[in-house]
Amino acid sequence: MSGGRRRGWAPAGASLLLAVPSAANLAGGPGWIWTPWLPPPLLDLLARAGLLDAWLVTDLLAASGVLGAAGVAAHVAGERTAGALLLAAVSAISLTAAVIGGGWFSAWYGAAYAAALMLLRTSGRPRPPALDAAAAD
Repeated sequence: MSGGRRRGWAPAGASLLLAVPSAANLAGGPGWIWTPWLPPPLLDLLARAGLLDAWLVTDLLAASGVLGAAGVAAHVAGERTAGALLLAAVSAISLTAAVIGGGWFSAWYGAAYAAALMLLRTSGRPRPPALDAAAAD
């Protein structure tokens, strides 16, 4: 199996992983996945710094799957570091929100983004020649 053909499934698989929690969120009407579980002092700090609107938009972009799509698109375009940082950030924030009270929905997002990141990161690594030779047999 050639390296190019083998890698072609990774973006599709990652996209599917990211689409499932977003579809579930959008089915009930779009909602935030992080903001309701932020401690009030942190929300107050965001508001005083003038960043609350940007935070809310970012939260909705993550919830709707736009940030996941952007991460996969960056990976496909060869911007692997940017794609990895985007997916890792959404995963980390989602898992943190789950730990502080966000429950299973935030955890689901965090796990999906982490799995997609691992899938994309491992798909870009070349296989050792011995494995390519064994696959050709």
